[in-house]
Amino acid sequence: MSVIEDLVQETEKCINCGFCESVCPTLPSKNYRAIYGARGRVFISKESLKEVKSHGRITLNIEDSIFSCLECYSCYYVCPAGVNPGRVSQMMRNVINRDPSRRKPVAEMIVSLIMKYGNPLGIREKMCSWARGIDFDDSSDTILYTGNMYQLMPYSSFLSKIEAKLNEKTIENMARLIKRNPGILKIIAIPDKIMMERMEKILLDIAFLLKSSGIKFRYLGKDEPYSGAFLYELGYLEEFIEYGKYIRDLFISKNVKNIITIDPHTHEAFKVLYPRYVDNFNFRVFYYLELVNIPLKKLDENLVYHQPCHFTMHEDFDIPSKFIGSIGNVILPERNGKSNFCCGGPAELLYPKLANSISTVRFKQLKEKNGNRIVTACPICFTNLSKDSTVFDIAELIYQNYSKKY
Repeated sequence: MSVIEDLVQETEKCINCGFCESVCPTLPSKNYRAIYGARGRVFISKESLKEVKSHGRITLNIEDSIFSCLECYSCYYVCPAGVNPGRVSQMMRNVINRDPSRRKPVAEMIVSLIMKYGNPLGIREKMCSWARGIDFDDSSDTILYTGNMYQLMPYSSFLSKIEAKLNEKTIENMARLIKRNPGILKIIAIPDKIMMERMEKILLDIAFLLKSSGIKFRYLGKDEPYSGAFLYELGYLEEFIEYGKYIRDLFISKNVKNIITIDPHTHEAFKVLYPRYVDNFNFRVFYYLELVNIPLKKLDENLVYHQPCHFTMHEDFDIPSKFIGSIGNVILPERNGKSNFCCGGPAELLYPKLANSISTVRFKQLKEKNGNRIVTACPICFTNLSKDSTVFDIAELIYQNYSKKY
């Protein structure tokens, strides 16, 4: 089935009931403008498909509506007709991107850098500094694969602050300039130093937890490419498949058999998406907490857990909460599980103001539970929700409470 056929089939199921709008995080943050809600996205997708069928192209201005979708899938789990507006938005991005004149310049810049350098900012060589001094097992066929995600967040945070202060036209012109002259980004991409130290410490904690569990692994260092997840999420399916083949061939050449992932976006890409789209992507993929097996101290603390959408909505994967429960009392916000409320992070690349608005709402929901700490299990969630000192990555929590350290 083609993407167009799949879209037609999905959008035609909509009965226009509006249940999806009751849970869509972007709708209230966009002052309830209908096109920025789940139902609105399905409706304009349906109308756009009619245009494609009759005129061969889209004339409606739908890009901001479609690309601002977080793909959190909250809408899907309340839809009585079984429509997934998040999936509709993801597929519509692919349709939009077929017309070069309609592509988002910032997305084009990121895709170009990934395809050329194996990193969304073109700074792949800076992603492995955290691992200096660690003794890896270079004979192992298992790799610890960071996917560059934790390392990218300090840069993303800094660039988003700049982006939020500029108008859209200036941002687009900058993106076009950087796409033509990628070396510029290496000059202006300055990481948040405090966040960089924190992220590198989290990576060290993860490596320590795996080693303490008796897991032997190596790290590809400067040869480790970014996962490619943004390619899929931005609707560049053909590039995603091409990039997946590159990763497959690289791993085969490095004699990689097993991959340890450390974040939800990368885990989904390697466990679900690449095997679906890339032939012979036959690696065994583990999320690192599946392998961690250490004694933990029990605390008399209430730990408010923000579940990552890519674990809770896209997959049914709940290992992080088991570890949190081994340390303290797991407290979930009102919006949890299949009614989870996204951190806003997926909008950060293209719509930083929207992302901040949504993350502020989510942070308030988490703080209302009056827990001792807020715990995340995703670097994007961690970055977007770190609005005070009570927010921790799950690796930090586990490392701090590994009982044999005391």
